[in-house]
Amino acid sequence: MRLLLAILIVIIIYLLQWTMTRKLWSRGLTVSLSFADPHVETGERSVISEVVENAKFLPLPIFHVKFSTSRHFIFDDRENSTVTDAFHRNDAFSVMGNERITRKLSFRADKRGYYNISNVNILTKDFFMTRTFAKTIDSNAWIYVLPKKLKLPEERAVLSSLYGDILVKRSLSEDPYSFRGLREYQSGDTMKHVNWKASARADQLMVNLYEYAAMLKVQVLLNLEANIMLREDYMEELAISAASTIAQELLEKGVPVGLKSNGIDVISGQPVGAMYGATRSHAATVDMALARIGKKSGIESFLNLVDEAGKTLDKNTTLIVVSPYFKEDLTTRLDNLKKRGMDVHMLVPYFDIQETTSFRPYMRGLEVKLNEA
Repeated sequence: MRLLLAILIVIIIYLLQWTMTRKLWSRGLTVSLSFADPHVETGERSVISEVVENAKFLPLPIFHVKFSTSRHFIFDDRENSTVTDAFHRNDAFSVMGNERITRKLSFRADKRGYYNISNVNILTKDFFMTRTFAKTIDSNAWIYVLPKKLKLPEERAVLSSLYGDILVKRSLSEDPYSFRGLREYQSGDTMKHVNWKASARADQLMVNLYEYAAMLKVQVLLNLEANIMLREDYMEELAISAASTIAQELLEKGVPVGLKSNGIDVISGQPVGAMYGATRSHAATVDMALARIGKKSGIESFLNLVDEAGKTLDKNTTLIVVSPYFKEDLTTRLDNLKKRGMDVHMLVPYFDIQETTSFRPYMRGLEVKLNEA
């Protein structure tokens, strides 16, 4: 009789706890994910904050948060995770009643892109661990991994030559009688603009700023089609990095920059681009556009961009084409723009095994050793 009574009590307790868990486990329960930074550069580190809050008396001794993110995020803590086409995390918690737990997941972002975590799976078990209760909740965690900048000495030498030509043209358009202020000296500034009296007062080099007879702008056209069927992904990323570096450094020198490309935006499905901007913060706008590039729309699409530039750009706009593709159908178009008086420059990432005898005077090569790519 006592045994039957004990069994009955156990059954009642089991049914009560199962009923309570089934009805109440998700009540007052919130789970949120967020990235610590809106954007980081490729190779930099960030953190995902994982917050679980149980705003009720019922504890959840066995509780799991499961989500997937990019396999290009290298987490410091890789326990309870698997990597396939994505990085799948399964984080375990023991959450008491009316408790809030925050966990920081540190990682390194190894590949350019726009990444989001759109949903999270949560599950718990009853106290006897015989039943599982689960649901999927929406998430709105996202981060931009911006293109890596070009920093190698040979890369810097090519870019410095490019900037030199553009800044010389800009200085020719300055109105020396229209003073508009001072700023700190930056690499590439001409010494004739140094204001020695202001420099002495500030205890650092200061340069005069002048209005321009006509505001010069730079239009960057980025082509992602390669000239060779080898390591296209590498060339694509190098071209994106080059466009990002050019935009950032020209903006730092006060040159307005716009961007157009045949790269396709992973969010809108349209070709990426950025309107003209002249502030340093505009560099982030350009970089975020470049980060969203997923696919490419082909060389014909890019040739159409070049044709459009020939029809719409004025003499105060410098055209910089960044393209690992340099066949005649493209270079002939650029030759014609040069003949019409347009200021055209082209930066060409290429492998050392490629023939470059077709290079024009306005083209600068960014050589890459194939065995090091």
